Amino acid sequence: MKSFLFVLLLQAAAPEITQSGENPAVDAIPAEAAPDAAPHTATEVLLPKATPVVIAVDKEVGSKISVAGEMFPIRLAQPVELDGVSLLPAGITGEGQVVHAKKAGMAGSAGELILAARYLDYHGRRIELRSFKFIEEGDEILSRGKNNVDLASATNAAIGPLGFFISGGNTTIAPGTLASAKTKNDETFAVPAETAAAPEEVK
Repeated sequence: MKSFLFVLLLQAAAPEITQSGENPAVDAIPAEAAPDAAPHTATEVLLPKATPVVIAVDKEVGSKISVAGEMFPIRLAQPVELDGVSLLPAGITGEGQVVHAKKAGMAGSAGELILAARYLDYHGRRIELRSFKFIEEGDEILSRGKNNVDLASATNAAIGPLGFFISGGNTTIAPGTLASAKTKNDETFAVPAETAAAPEEVK
């Protein structure tokens, strides 16, 4: 009799096995989640302030036709690279500003025109600029571009070595005229770690 009761107790304690052979108690245990794919790692690259950039003026401005405070479109004519990593691609746009404009006077005084580069827009982020200097033909900064169609187009669009007319004492800047500017602040960019330049080996 005791043996019979012991068998019944074992049967009552045993987990239920379905006809399919599945054990609900075991199936209720969640399987270990598969590990996520390894995240893409990125590293920060610092573009120091006062880094030179080549821009193109994209609208005609001049001492006779422009007024102080007027904004005009500019375009990055040459990609900005650091240690072989491209940080700013050619073609992104921004704005420059007419700081001072005065048309030629009747008494023979020459027209005056002062321009400034203000910023470039990189995916909604403002890369502030300062300075503005027209680039002369053969300037060393032009040789920094690599396979850059935009730079070639801007150069071809320029009129004369500097790309501006002087007529009747007034200066007119043609669209496509190249100029150099500088970054105003230190800028950091997140780039894939594998594209960042590896440090040079110490010999």
